[in-house]
Amino acid sequence: MQGQGFNRPSPQADRKIASVIITPGPSPLPGGVFDQAPRIIATLDDGREVELFSFYEHERSFSPDQFVGLTVDEARRLKFAPENRLEMRQRAARSIV
Repeated sequence: MQGQGFNRPSPQADRKIASVIITPGPSPLPGGVFDQAPRIIATLDDGREVELFSFYEHERSFSPDQFVGLTVDEARRLKFAPENRLEMRQRAARSIV
């Protein structure tokens, strides 16, 4: 019985994402210094909720539509996809707004 469970895929591996909520980021300093970073929370096609990841708003940008229809593993890979990275000019513009 040793190691039998290790090769089994997770129960959410084949499930598709039905909807996504992106939580708000921290409030302006100094009040928001202890607030959490924004989190991506997905609802799967079986109704379960899964937290995909958290991210820094000044480095990455996401929309809920990017995740719908993907598996959990595919969605988690989006965190480091180059198309979601904000360039330095975009970062500066977002910090001014």
